[in-house]
Amino acid sequence: MLDPAAPRRGRYRVGGDTVTASGSTTLSYADLAVAVIDEIEDPRHHRTRVSIFD
Repeated sequence: MLDPAAPRRGRYRVGGDTVTASGSTTLSYADLAVAVIDEIEDPRHHRTRVSIFD
């Protein structure tokens, strides 16, 4: 779940097509933005769907 009020935690995890997180799956918009920029600057997933979560 994206939480617009959540503070940036400075961490995120990348998963496959589905989220397999245990515990909290709340992600801040700031952490999602960092994950997107990281993938643009250093592509690791080409033509595949990934999930970003905390």
